[in-house]
Amino acid sequence: MNKITMIPVGLLEHHPENPRKDLGDLTELTASIKKNGIMQNLTVVPDMDNSKYLVVIGNRRLEAAKAAGLIQLPCVVKDLDHKEQISTMLEENMQRADLTVYEQAQGFQMMMDLGYSAADIAEKTGFGETTVRRRIKMAEMDAKLLKKACEGTEAERQITLLDFDRLAQVDDIKKRNELLEAIGDSNFEWRINRTLKVQKAAKMKDAAHKEIKEAKIKKLPANERYSGKYRQLYNSNCELDKWDGKKPFIPKNADGELFYDEDDTDIIFFVKEKKQPAKPEKKSPEQIEKEKQIDLAWKTVERVAEASAELRARFVEGLTVGPKNCMRMMQWAMIAAFGAMLSYDTPSLALVKRFEMQQMNIPERIEKMSQKLLEMPQKQWPNLILLMFQGEKEPKTLSFTCGGRYDFPQYDKKVRLELCYSWLTEFGYQMSDEEIQMMAGTHEVYKKGEKE
Repeated sequence: MNKITMIPVGLLEHHPENPRKDLGDLTELTASIKKNGIMQNLTVVPDMDNSKYLVVIGNRRLEAAKAAGLIQLPCVVKDLDHKEQISTMLEENMQRADLTVYEQAQGFQMMMDLGYSAADIAEKTGFGETTVRRRIKMAEMDAKLLKKACEGTEAERQITLLDFDRLAQVDDIKKRNELLEAIGDSNFEWRINRTLKVQKAAKMKDAAHKEIKEAKIKKLPANERYSGKYRQLYNSNCELDKWDGKKPFIPKNADGELFYDEDDTDIIFFVKEKKQPAKPEKKSPEQIEKEKQIDLAWKTVERVAEASAELRARFVEGLTVGPKNCMRMMQWAMIAAFGAMLSYDTPSLALVKRFEMQQMNIPERIEKMSQKLLEMPQKQWPNLILLMFQGEKEPKTLSFTCGGRYDFPQYDKKVRLELCYSWLTEFGYQMSDEEIQMMAGTHEVYKKGEKE
């Protein structure tokens, strides 16, 4: 049994290698000690010259006891070597809920330096092994940037552990540090989604190229994509970040010789027509350049629409409904339901089918939708509201633009989309710069069309 010794406060010092640097608010603990005294002893070790003691466990209690005016504290003096001291402090502190992400990352790295494996750390601290590995990856990042991101107070939104977990999924340390500078602002979600999408696509490119090579499909000749000799197969593109490497993605019923091109996330297929016109239209360099710019503008629209849909869905998945926001969430649900039931576009059809309202008229549908909403668990409301605003299978069809692909995209004021963003932002959603520009009609894709 450990012997408890009363040691004067003046002989107790904080361990210099304690991973927890910020002891936090000690007000409640100080008040408790004043009233009840020290309820749990400290664990200490003698310092190098045996003149004082270093606190291994109980640093917060030491500071609170000083503030409460105690002159001596109950301690257990242990004989621990350096590794055992560090290990004990780390195991004790890593399980604390109020430890910052930065302190966790540094602590896990210290345990690794002591010879522990990720599995050992997971067992000792109670964290999942994946979490441990991601925290260790965080410790590889620029220490000043990491500390600033964890401790900064000027961020536009609260930084979460999920932000850092997603950041740790970025393989390239240079890109990780670049993203670290943006963490907390409104564009962080946008940028990291794009980075992870490109990263995953890059990992699938070798497998995609292998299939293309086996199918003997040639690369589209440079500078001929917009020559008019090739037709893009819009429904046969391979989004590499969504491809599992198993399902074939090469078009099988193309009516001509296949070619491919690629960007950082997609493999894009083209077909060369078997029969060419007797007098093929010869396009001027200006026409070719305009078609190229139009195509790039529409690709930007598609990229923004898809990324925005992902951001909205991710945010809604994290929304909770409680006593404080329940009534307002219900009001928004009724707004969304009313708007969806009065129109006959994609979102409405999805709802009509889901709730079996095909044979009902508009007033009956609104009444049934209200009834279904009240019967549902509150935690399902946010997803239902999003469904009512944007549809089910293809949320990116809630487009920012109008017009055909033969010309530049045109700005189109979307009332339903405006309502959707009004709802999201009221509950804390931060719109990225591109979302704001698309909604305001100030995005570059619109300006290009205005110059014509």
